[in-house]
Amino acid sequence: MIDPLSLRVLIAVCDTGSVTRAARLLAYSAPNITQHLRKLEKALGAPMVVRAGRGIVLTPEALGVVERARGIVDDLEQLRVAAAVEAEPNGRFRIAAFPTALRQMVIPAIAQARTDYPLLDLVPTELEPEPAFDLLGIGRVDAVLAKALGTSQVTAPGSDRLTRIRLGTDPLDVVVPRGHRLAGRPGVHLVELARERLAITPQEDPYGAWIASHSPDLLELVGRAFEAVELQSLVRYVELGLAVTVLPRMGRPHLPESVVSVPLDDDDAFRTIELHVRSIAARSRTVTAVVDMLRTHLREGGGDAGRS
Repeated sequence: MIDPLSLRVLIAVCDTGSVTRAARLLAYSAPNITQHLRKLEKALGAPMVVRAGRGIVLTPEALGVVERARGIVDDLEQLRVAAAVEAEPNGRFRIAAFPTALRQMVIPAIAQARTDYPLLDLVPTELEPEPAFDLLGIGRVDAVLAKALGTSQVTAPGSDRLTRIRLGTDPLDVVVPRGHRLAGRPGVHLVELARERLAITPQEDPYGAWIASHSPDLLELVGRAFEAVELQSLVRYVELGLAVTVLPRMGRPHLPESVVSVPLDDDDAFRTIELHVRSIAARSRTVTAVVDMLRTHLREGGGDAGRS
């Protein structure tokens, strides 16, 4: 008898290219992955992997199984979802979210669900969208909260099997010392920062490239910027008068008295926030309830849940 879990393991090995990475993706041990592969080989009467140097590769038989297995795993998921489509929101709903969305949207939704939907168990995972989509593809999570800066688009692997639900937008502000020349202004354009020292998240994040795209004068500003992963560290640079920073409004840390935020007036000064779910589950009452809660808390965090 073929174990559906073993099929998930085979798909994970195919998508990641190794037993170790598949184990990490599925939160299994490497021996457990190997055990599932052997179990599948016994059930199918064909080898699934062969050694290649220090790693493994899937056999032609395994590659053929993977293509059919994806449909089988989706069908099994559809059976599970179909039983819950008309039911009250219930069961475990696993959602992966990037840090600020987890803090401002998901955690408050968990608290709200305990009162409004006592049968619904929201299970959070803090993860950036790229690795989160890998988990969604193999059924480790049920939804991914993703973001895109300005007019750029979220790229979701396997999008033909996913539904994209736009939750709204999260405005961006410039944060400056209270006595700064820009403090108290009703709005600021990015080009007005060209004379400043900037603090931003690391260069692999899109913020630096996005800021620089607004004017050649901003290239040098980005090139000599302070970098920090934590938003609180960016605020600390501002607090001590060392730099100004650009922060999303949602989920940002508390601003000290000596620091103020000023809205950015650029037309693309926002993040688009989206929820990605498997299309077979998109119309369930559980997903509808989760979407409503996330939009509520996006709005409460300063976002615009009605902007499209």
